[in-house]
Amino acid sequence: MPEASAIHVVLRALEEEGVTHIFGVPGGPLVPLFEALAQRQRIQPVLAKHEEGAAFMAEGYARVRRGLGVCCGTSGPGATNALTGIASANSDSIPVLALTGQVSTTVFGKGGLQDSSSGNRTIDIVDTYRSATKLSLMLQNGRQTQHIIRRMVRTALTGRPGAVHLNLPADVVKQPAPDDDLPVTRFFSHTVPSGDPEAVCKVADMLVSAKKPAMLVGHGINLSGAWAPLQRLAETLNIPVATTLKGKSAFPERHPLSLGVFGFGGHPLAETYLYAEDVDVLVIVGTSLGEFQTNGWDQRLAPHNRAIVQIDLDPLMIGNIYPVSQSIVGDAASILEALAEKLTPPAPSRSTFETLAGKFVTLASSQPKKPHATSSVLEQMKTEIPRYYNAEELQEGDATRLKPQAVVTKMNEVLPDDALLFVDNGNCLSWGGQFYEARQAGTVFFATNTASMGYSVAAAIGGKIAAPDRPVVALLGDGAFGMHGLEVHTAANYHVPVIWVVLNNGGHGMVYNGEKLLNGESYLTVFDQPLDVSAIARSAGVQAFQATTLAEFEAGLRQALEAQVPCVIEAMVDLEQVPRSLQQRADTLTAFFGKQKV
Repeated sequence: MPEASAIHVVLRALEEEGVTHIFGVPGGPLVPLFEALAQRQRIQPVLAKHEEGAAFMAEGYARVRRGLGVCCGTSGPGATNALTGIASANSDSIPVLALTGQVSTTVFGKGGLQDSSSGNRTIDIVDTYRSATKLSLMLQNGRQTQHIIRRMVRTALTGRPGAVHLNLPADVVKQPAPDDDLPVTRFFSHTVPSGDPEAVCKVADMLVSAKKPAMLVGHGINLSGAWAPLQRLAETLNIPVATTLKGKSAFPERHPLSLGVFGFGGHPLAETYLYAEDVDVLVIVGTSLGEFQTNGWDQRLAPHNRAIVQIDLDPLMIGNIYPVSQSIVGDAASILEALAEKLTPPAPSRSTFETLAGKFVTLASSQPKKPHATSSVLEQMKTEIPRYYNAEELQEGDATRLKPQAVVTKMNEVLPDDALLFVDNGNCLSWGGQFYEARQAGTVFFATNTASMGYSVAAAIGGKIAAPDRPVVALLGDGAFGMHGLEVHTAANYHVPVIWVVLNNGGHGMVYNGEKLLNGESYLTVFDQPLDVSAIARSAGVQAFQATTLAEFEAGLRQALEAQVPCVIEAMVDLEQVPRSLQQRADTLTAFFGKQKV
């Protein structure tokens, strides 16, 4: 059979994997890639404003699609620009393939424009990406192509998912490449580890025996799609569920058993419940238990008299922070489903009732009991610590500017249950974590490991492309908008109707508030000339509204939903509003710095 060029073999594999878009910025060494895309007409290239934005778009696309996302950048600065976005995807276990251009192998080390092969005092881009990805390689010969692209896809999608990087020299991608026509999907596993059955039985017994259990679940639930078995298990034994910030929407937050977020961006109810001394079993699923997830590794989460059960796909996460009484290694969905099956035996059929007649009482009594007093205790706590908020009540007072917590609470009233929300880094983490209600599972996205500002501006575009029939909203501050705000032009250019809610407080509010908490004063955090976000958005071809009252914000958000065009809503908010989570983090940093509290 005739041999295709290497770049066509790469693209055929991506097509087989269901990739529909590649996000990037072109450059000389990438010409063969864009030429092949134009010839094949199966994957649409999306022209971003910056390679980091392209990486975030691919990451948002991968999160919502629950599959592989792809971005590209040219050699040298194109590749280094994308690095932060790829590191973010990898740290958050999102499968993204970064394709970077490279100068021709014939000119390595000769001072070619944007050479990133490591010769002649230039960066070694493959080595640079190695610490930021699961796998970083350069295609060295066309005949390697089929094996290399299969290895890339397999590495990104199996085990703990993550980002991978393939460097493509301009001459190598044009070389002939053997193609056996076997689909890439035949070269990686489609099964997941389901955990040790004996360990599952032990955990089931612990939960049945527990008097006051609780669950803390993280991002692993969303990655696994374990929403249904989690809810089934919680309801079976009446177990309250808290999520981490990154795990928000792992459990529907209007559910009576929802405690909200625990840790940074957390709800007071979640903290009060999980810190209670009489919680005897805590089941932790799919979280690394880092600083944000544990309020700075608070020991009250794991007192000596509490049994800790930890479930994670990565065995190295087990016992990394807190000692465990029992653990299960494997996929969250499979393990929670197995636990739910253990705890809810199928009801006997009618014929069984007739045959066993007098044994029916025995069968019924063998059903596991719900933990004692969980519902009444939780309901009593909710009367003292309200679980949900009212926007008008939060805004009450003589405030001359909107309170960001009131704005986010108003979003609950306007956005439909199936809306997808991408939350940026900064104080938005706290406002979104505590005050936004994720009413459907898998609808809220945070990127908190690398915690790059401007993430949501671009990621929301990728998310909307992956889910064109669902409302997609980004929540960010003006500081984050300043970093990647011009990606709104990408949405305008491709008619992608994302809504960006920008909380404009005139600077970097999280740092401003944090410095004042730590030192009593702030330094280089506020803009002398505040950004006119609405004007910038309009200049990029995006519809924009500015809101100074809750009524204006609500009207703008409703209009944006109805208009089905890219839209920015700029809410003018109070810089002096300090999230409760930021105060807690300030206490943690004070301990890091060895300083006395201000």
